[in-house]
Amino acid sequence: MRLTVVGAGLTGLVAAIEAAELGWDVTMLEARSALGGRAATLDGPYRANRGPHAVYTDGPLWSWLDRRDLTPPTVGVGAKTLFGVAGQAKAQLAGVFEAIAALPSNAPSDEDFRGWLSRYIDDRKTVEAVIGLTFIVTYDHDPGRLSAAFVHDRLRRGGAHVRYVEGGWARLIDQLAHRALDLGVSICPETRVHAVPTGPTIIATSLSAAKGITGDPSLWWPGTRIALFDFGLGAAAPIDWFRVFGLDERIYAARYSETDPSLAPARHHLLQVAAALVPGEPFSAVASRVHHLLDTTAAGWTDHVLWKRAYELSNQTGAVDLPGNTWRDRPAVLRTPTLAVASDASAVPGLLAEVAHNAARHAVAELHDTTSTGTS
Repeated sequence: MRLTVVGAGLTGLVAAIEAAELGWDVTMLEARSALGGRAATLDGPYRANRGPHAVYTDGPLWSWLDRRDLTPPTVGVGAKTLFGVAGQAKAQLAGVFEAIAALPSNAPSDEDFRGWLSRYIDDRKTVEAVIGLTFIVTYDHDPGRLSAAFVHDRLRRGGAHVRYVEGGWARLIDQLAHRALDLGVSICPETRVHAVPTGPTIIATSLSAAKGITGDPSLWWPGTRIALFDFGLGAAAPIDWFRVFGLDERIYAARYSETDPSLAPARHHLLQVAAALVPGEPFSAVASRVHHLLDTTAAGWTDHVLWKRAYELSNQTGAVDLPGNTWRDRPAVLRTPTLAVASDASAVPGLLAEVAHNAARHAVAELHDTTSTGTS
């Protein structure tokens, strides 16, 4: 059986490998010249991912990689974490993590996270600090407005098992691409798709791109708008922390080169920052907020910047579930007996990139079932 996969990011590569293992003749079409999509990494000298990227070793993506001997070398979190609160940098958050540990193990989907937290935490500042911590696992400008179940599940899993791919996520993409080629997958870069190909097809793109290809207006789900900033700093830069959570500002900054020196020239620093854009906020305003947080935690850092880039992502960091919704309400993966759409906003569970992985596997399973039973 023949299968076309549109998109060669993490989702498309997982789908192609899974399908090839089942005996499908797989062709993968990718609009760009390079594979990886949002899991791409710059060539250097500062090997920045396209935004913060982590893999969770307690999740399904890691298990899937492990079963195929595809787990990449990883590094963990660095030694020092700071928290930006009310214009000050703090090394500790009094009572916040104790309050998180005392929360019930499950939260309702029909209540917003802020309201649910307030039923168990009396202090308003502690409630807002917990909400601020969840920015990096939701990328939303106000995680407190989201479904309590959605946010709490990410808060519960987000810290204990996080790892970073050594050398950048391009290393994982390269491993997946080599496995796909070994299985006989035909990969066609610089091949833009404007209409659904003939025969069984998995569109492994963002929902907006899939909507453009299919013309299906139901391919939509609420997303986020974030600003990303990358800085290459010289060896003398006055920065001694690994990461900073800007709790009030919904900012996350990490010096990934501390635990993975391969990401920057010798003794240099690679700093990557993600910041939520409030609806209607101009990019210049969020840039000012980021600079203020970094000034607070590393005074004089701007004098040591040797390289930088800044850009915005809209609806490209996965789904967010509002109160009254769960992952089951998102756009279904199987659209017709021969067409599936797999994205990080599809109707499957998971944490961040795990949604894309789960959607890819679900798409293959659904198409395999429909074609093998003759419904196509």
